[in-house]
Amino acid sequence: MRRILYSVLFLMAVVAFVFTICVSWVSYGPSRSHRMDVYASPFTTNAPVILMLHGGSWSSGSRRWPDAWLFKALHWVPKGYVFVSATTRLLPEADQLEQVHDFAAALKFVQDNAHRWGGDGRRVVVMGHSSGAHVASLVALRQDVLEEAGASAPLGAIMLDTSAIDVAKRMATFPSGFLSRYIGTDRAFWDEISPAEHTDPEDPPLLYACATNRAWPCAMARDFASNNEQVSVLPVDESHRGVNATLGRWNDYTKSVDLWLKQLGLP
Repeated sequence: MRRILYSVLFLMAVVAFVFTICVSWVSYGPSRSHRMDVYASPFTTNAPVILMLHGGSWSSGSRRWPDAWLFKALHWVPKGYVFVSATTRLLPEADQLEQVHDFAAALKFVQDNAHRWGGDGRRVVVMGHSSGAHVASLVALRQDVLEEAGASAPLGAIMLDTSAIDVAKRMATFPSGFLSRYIGTDRAFWDEISPAEHTDPEDPPLLYACATNRAWPCAMARDFASNNEQVSVLPVDESHRGVNATLGRWNDYTKSVDLWLKQLGLP
């Protein structure tokens, strides 16, 4: 009986998604990389917005990767959200901090234009995976970047398994040639791009979903949350990619994220 119920609910979601409109190649800035795709229902008004940034080690990736948008849009658009998948400039054209400024500009654009897609620009949650989660978290935490972009703080931030929270501690505890290849060896720059260095009581709520099949993500997330009441940690029994790819599917993980969103006053 439960299987039948789940099948019916899934079919209802698919039918709702069929009526979703996609506005592609929306430009939010001067670069060809300053683009976003918007997924929304023509029947919603004043809908909350999820603004997503893909991963890819700050140097690759696409807003059109299915893992970045497909199941997320399939899940949240029928629930009454607008889902936006964005791209920023990447390495070597733009370093991590420049990517943060790009994503802040994307947030500002969404806040100003959400009404065009039936959304509410006052209720935007930023989300990212891997390097995109790092960038999204800094946009949520750095008031100076938000002020420069003219953006308001997002309602919350969902970080999907990023290794860059306290960059200096990450490098000291789990040295990684892979990571230093992308962030360099300048400790001052590490602090500049470390979310752990930019927290204060005015920060919006953050949810950190971490992969349990690696040694350090959840340990780092719990350490981050221990000094920050606004940070919640959600361990996920998935791989690094799975934390991104399975969000939006019918599982307990998605239900937990939905519950966190309800705590923000969202559907």
